[in-house]
Amino acid sequence: MPKEFGFISGLFHVGIFTLQAGIDETLGKIGFRDYMFPAIKESMEATEKLGIEPIEGENIEDFGKRFIKLLKTSLLVDNASLKKRPDGSYVFSLNNCFMARSAHTVAGTKGVCPMAMVMAAMIEKYTNEEVMVEYSDLTPNGSITNIIASKTDYIEK
Repeated sequence: MPKEFGFISGLFHVGIFTLQAGIDETLGKIGFRDYMFPAIKESMEATEKLGIEPIEGENIEDFGKRFIKLLKTSLLVDNASLKKRPDGSYVFSLNNCFMARSAHTVAGTKGVCPMAMVMAAMIEKYTNEEVMVEYSDLTPNGSITNIIASKTDYIEK
């Protein structure tokens, strides 16, 4: 990929991290649940209406594999994984992310990887479970994000 693409996509990531920080500072962690995830889900539905196939699967692990394959095929990452922990939470990791060096250097230690936000929103959309994310461990090489999905009487907004 051209070097310029990495620079531009890094700037977009920096914008996302800045918005996240503002929402978190104003609303706290509920900002993700009540505002960001519903907005991401709406955007996913809008793109599906344009003819872009949704990433679906039989369960979280299945659509996680499909999303990871898309990330790798697009050359955004060399490798990625979605691992279920014994407590039912998930760890989403991106390795050798094309955008990490520029975006994560600017974001520092505060923010959630945008690809992890999409993964969390997909989990919420396709399972109707309430999802929370922790700040990603942002490195110059990639990210590691904990995603907690819980079965509740959560009603989609």
